[in-house]
Amino acid sequence: MNGKILIVEDEALIALSIERRLLSLGHDVCGVVASGEEALTRAEAMTPDLVLMDIHLAGVLDGIQTAALLRERLGIPVVYLTAHADEATLERAKQTEPYGFLLKPFQKNDLRIGLDMALHRRATELRARESEELFRLVTEGIDDVFWLSSPDLKVVYYVSAAYERLWGRSRDSLYRNPMSFLDGVHEDDMARVVAVFAQPGRETRELEYRLVRPDGSIRWIRDRRFPVFDQQGKCLRLASIVTDISEQRQARDDLLELNKQLQQQATHDMLTGLPNRRLFIDRLEQALAHARRFGGRVGMLFIDLDGFKDINDRFGHQAGDEALVLIAKRIKLLLREVDSAARLGGDEFGIVLPDVSLLEDVELVGEKVLQEIQKPFIMRAVSCTLGASIGIAAYPDHGKTADELISRADKAMYQVKKNGKGGIEIYRRIDSDGGA
Repeated sequence: MNGKILIVEDEALIALSIERRLLSLGHDVCGVVASGEEALTRAEAMTPDLVLMDIHLAGVLDGIQTAALLRERLGIPVVYLTAHADEATLERAKQTEPYGFLLKPFQKNDLRIGLDMALHRRATELRARESEELFRLVTEGIDDVFWLSSPDLKVVYYVSAAYERLWGRSRDSLYRNPMSFLDGVHEDDMARVVAVFAQPGRETRELEYRLVRPDGSIRWIRDRRFPVFDQQGKCLRLASIVTDISEQRQARDDLLELNKQLQQQATHDMLTGLPNRRLFIDRLEQALAHARRFGGRVGMLFIDLDGFKDINDRFGHQAGDEALVLIAKRIKLLLREVDSAARLGGDEFGIVLPDVSLLEDVELVGEKVLQEIQKPFIMRAVSCTLGASIGIAAYPDHGKTADELISRADKAMYQVKKNGKGGIEIYRRIDSDGGA
């Protein structure tokens, strides 16, 4: 999804880099400014869909103050750009209801995903807002259900024809029994509706709940009820306005689903469903942080499949993809809930084993993984097998950081390849780079 975007960044080189990336992604950059004051002027003139806002701006207005004014005056949302921010600054930023944060320096894919999510949210909210306003103007007194009853709900004085369209039940039934509107309430919402509406009251009440129509279809409604007082303050009537909000709820659900999908795409391999390299490194770093604080060992396995190219060459890439999915499932089923398996790319997989007692325990997992990968499987009615070369490194034995463990497990894996493939090697056994 492409949009018109205003960049607010006081570092010229960074601003230029962001502008180039946005243009390469097909967005319309309607301006690049360096101060909050310029941002307000340009936004008022150009009405961008979204503003990329540096939190820390020089000048009278910082990024957060500028964002607040953009939302208040123009209703334009922002995505914040920041290299670092303390908790107090982040809390201030959250008060402006931003559409997201991008941590500098960010990759082009991070920018693409962040903007797609923000622009889709913007489009969805605008559609919902425009739909709600149009609905109010066009259907006021027509499609919204309006009724008047006595304060104690014992008598219905008037109900509009829209009741029949929305509830699917006759107005006469409501006149005869003012509580019969409950007949259409979804059973899971009944207790809430009864608690809010079934008892007389003098205050305004509002609730969203589901209706089940006679044909079985379900509609979401917003039911607003408020008392009507005379000049002496006596409650004369209870007025009710009921609006069909099914489309708004669907738009909200669609946005939540899109956010979920985008998050999945950003952190998981779309073929196997396993975490990707980015999430793998994050989980490895989390495990290391925990081990540094509380003690313990973290194991890391680097797995490279043997014979995978033969599967691709013999049966085609689709068969190769199926083999990768099968291997991913086999690996995952072997692990504990706290362990993490990931596809690192191509036919390479990684495993993080937090909180293991002995290095031998890591090696034992490697042996089980190797045995599982080597089990035959049927591909296009032909029995096939794959092997694996597995390198092992552990904290604190072989490295203190995620990069060190990945690099050393990778070297151990290549030692297996060098020795003829199909085996396991622990990094401490390698002398080629000076040992552990």
